[in-house]
Amino acid sequence: MANVIVAFWTENGQVMYDAISKNLHKNGNNVMFLNMHGFISFDKWGESYEIKSETKQYLWDKISKFEPDLIFSFNNIFPHEFVEKLNCPVCVVDADTPNVGFWSKDILKKHKDRYVFLGFQRISEKLYKECFGNIKKYLFWPAATEFYNTHQKQDINISFIGSNFLYVQNFVYKYDFRDNKKLFKDILSVVDDMNKNFCNDFNVFKKKYFKNKSESYAREIFDWVNINLSGMERSAYLSVLSDLGLKIYGIDTWRDTLYYDVDLAKCFDDTKVYTFKDNLDVYNRSKIAINISHKQALTAFSWRVMDIMASNACLLMEDKPDWRDLFEKYLSPEVLDTVIYKDRFDMRQKAIKLLNDENLRKKCVAELNNAIEQNGRWEVRFKSLEKFLGIKLLNIKNKMPKYLIVSRQENKPVKKKDDIKVVCKTRKTFLHGLRLKNRYKLIRYLLIALVTQVPVLDLLYRSKKRVKLLDKIKEWWR
Repeated sequence: MANVIVAFWTENGQVMYDAISKNLHKNGNNVMFLNMHGFISFDKWGESYEIKSETKQYLWDKISKFEPDLIFSFNNIFPHEFVEKLNCPVCVVDADTPNVGFWSKDILKKHKDRYVFLGFQRISEKLYKECFGNIKKYLFWPAATEFYNTHQKQDINISFIGSNFLYVQNFVYKYDFRDNKKLFKDILSVVDDMNKNFCNDFNVFKKKYFKNKSESYAREIFDWVNINLSGMERSAYLSVLSDLGLKIYGIDTWRDTLYYDVDLAKCFDDTKVYTFKDNLDVYNRSKIAINISHKQALTAFSWRVMDIMASNACLLMEDKPDWRDLFEKYLSPEVLDTVIYKDRFDMRQKAIKLLNDENLRKKCVAELNNAIEQNGRWEVRFKSLEKFLGIKLLNIKNKMPKYLIVSRQENKPVKKKDDIKVVCKTRKTFLHGLRLKNRYKLIRYLLIALVTQVPVLDLLYRSKKRVKLLDKIKEWWR
């Protein structure tokens, strides 16, 4: 029996972490499900962070008492200061590419020999080496799924669950293309090549496209491309399905599509689809489920792909080498040709064909389900990890394994018996005071925003100041 910590950071996407944790628990391991969201503060995504002072001792007490034998640290989110006090293996897993999505990269590079590196993509080892130098312990460890086919009634034609990666405020407030013709042209000069050969390393990007430009100017273009290209592609692809009964689930930024695509905005269903059960229900109710990977998935594909494959929905996805390596041999040529699209127009035609041909759709689903059973279950992944680490993780005789959920619940108390909450004697008073303080700050910034609308006084707040002001209002909005 192993005591395993699954550590991650997410606001609205814990399904894959749920699946890993539940499989480990099902196999007799004691599991700590640790969402670091709410425990840390940071200035920029994927950089260094600090554990909030009021929670640090609480976290360490829970972790040390749990006595972990193995830790999964997605994107290197598990605190290194805790790693130093523990003797167990710590597996860093690339939920995002290392150079962009990893936390505390400098610390990881300095202490890399202390860690085991697991790669979700075939190219992961190369990316790790580019970011951290030579690494001693590495295992290619693709994702898997715990989903299954419920064979229930399908009342959704086409579904997509995910973010849109498009934030309209990035266009409206931070990039002035009307007055800055040069910036407009320079961005257009790189987007075609970036669409084909996506680069998420700033130094490589600058050297390739803007080696004679200032770092700040190159960074401005790099940020625009990295923030928006995947979102623009995702919206463009989904827009061709908007008249076919498409339903989109995800975070509320999908409402921003109302600025530029009314038909796509109508497809957004704001029902919260967050948990394992929520996602399982949507996919099994769908005749077709779409995958459009983020561009950082260079050779691999989104985790949702295997969840869809295991369900009652027929998958439609882009072609990816890692996916072919894992599943191509279990699928007939007809099914391969049906479920892989070449571009958005091909995707639309294949979606129409699948909606009209129930027999073909059922054939695809049957073969996709079988492919998952052959090479898409977490037991297959944990078997290879057992051998690599020398730690038993499967078929453990433990009648009452523990499942501990460690998360900071600021607004809603956790009601489940086995959940752990951050609690202290002064917490209620502390939070009440914090809410009052936030309220005063919000009122202050709202009053300033009103002043900026007064003629003449508005000259004091140029566009950059307005962006910062709006960010402050969003930060303190209750």
